Amino acid sequence: MGRPAGFPLYTGLQNPDFGKVAEAIGLWGRTVAKADELEEAVITWLNEPGPALLNVKVDTMTLVMPPKIEWGSAYGMVLYSAKAMLQGQSADVFAMNRENL
Repeated sequence: MGRPAGFPLYTGLQNPDFGKVAEAIGLWGRTVAKADELEEAVITWLNEPGPALLNVKVDTMTLVMPPKIEWGSAYGMVLYSAKAMLQGQSADVFAMNRENL
């Protein structure tokens, strides 16, 4: 059972500010969008005595690189790129490569 041709691999849905959602239900919550704010936010988050949520916004095209690249991960990336290109999503593949290379 596969995905229909032309069906996107992701959605265009916009997430809420999860830091504010956490605050709305009585938890400690914070959203960080800048790298220079991250370290202080993580320290504060880890020192919270109760439930806490730290929402970190990242660029959607940024890849998380593992310490060691395994064959399966590389194969999956090549497979994704090939399928995206064949389905007319070459702009997404080029944007991802531009952001990460």
